[in-house]
Amino acid sequence: MDLTEVREKALERMKGVCAVYKVCDGRPDRLCQGIKYGKPLGMGGIGKGMTFAANIEALDRLQLKSRLIAPHTEPQIKTSFFGHDVAFPIFCSSMSGVKISMGGNISELEFAQAVMQGCKAAGTIGFMGDTADTFADRPGLQAIREAGGWGVQIFKPREQAVLLSVIKEAEQAGALAVGLDLDGAGSVPMALRGQPVFRKSVSELKELVQSTSLPFILKGITGEEDAAAALETGCKVVALSNHGGRTLDCQLGIADVLPRLVPILKGKVVITADGGIRTGFDALKMLALGADFVMVGREFLRAAIGGGAEGVAAEAEFLSQDLRKAMIMTGCNSLSDIDGHVFA
Repeated sequence: MDLTEVREKALERMKGVCAVYKVCDGRPDRLCQGIKYGKPLGMGGIGKGMTFAANIEALDRLQLKSRLIAPHTEPQIKTSFFGHDVAFPIFCSSMSGVKISMGGNISELEFAQAVMQGCKAAGTIGFMGDTADTFADRPGLQAIREAGGWGVQIFKPREQAVLLSVIKEAEQAGALAVGLDLDGAGSVPMALRGQPVFRKSVSELKELVQSTSLPFILKGITGEEDAAAALETGCKVVALSNHGGRTLDCQLGIADVLPRLVPILKGKVVITADGGIRTGFDALKMLALGADFVMVGREFLRAAIGGGAEGVAAEAEFLSQDLRKAMIMTGCNSLSDIDGHVFA
């Protein structure tokens, strides 16, 4: 499926919520931006949208330099995620609320199926979030089950007993990993729908981590204190993320966060990073800053709405080819070659 066609269809289906600009940059004049005054957030950032924009700006400040005089070698971009081989280190970030909050005309289950099946076809991994309106149906877990267990479920920080129960369900669905969306703690809509969310202590997180044999992911880390505390929990993955600028305004872009937190985390846990990544060149920058895997949200969301599983696979192929090209141009023959030398 042609990605241009997918994006045109997404524009049609997301009318009034997302204009599917060629560059999704969080500018204040964009259709999605602006304070919503209690209405669904849509595709924009919370508050003045400064964190959303900061993610883009932090990446754009990083300039790349070419390195071309060397024997030619085809870049090796295959890697593995806890023993599971993947074609490249770019995953679909966990998202939810596609119909209510993001203007999609597909159900939460259809969205989850598109993500899991499309990513699996492309040789990468889809992550899925949860939402108050469809939580009882567990669409993410159903899609993971249908994909033969090829997917990851991230839950909101709900009551401890609820989490212990749904983590077991994720195991039964065959999920590759499970995790907690820590930066969902401030969600008012969740509480209004009778599903309150909470900040979690180290001891509570330890209980969750120890309750499962699956690799456990803590998502939403942006500060040194939380990075150090995350290591105490025994989690296997720390996801550096500000939720795409959708939960707390006036934060640093994730490309600015990485240099602060990588020295604390590197070699102790797997590090993922998301926030403002639109191309494989952006992905190269995040990997060079120390991320082990890169998570992409908005691009996959529009691909799923515009083209279902085929659209997701087409987006994944585009990103992987972009990364491959970026590696050729910067003299990187393998993922381990990607480091600070790529920057000007």
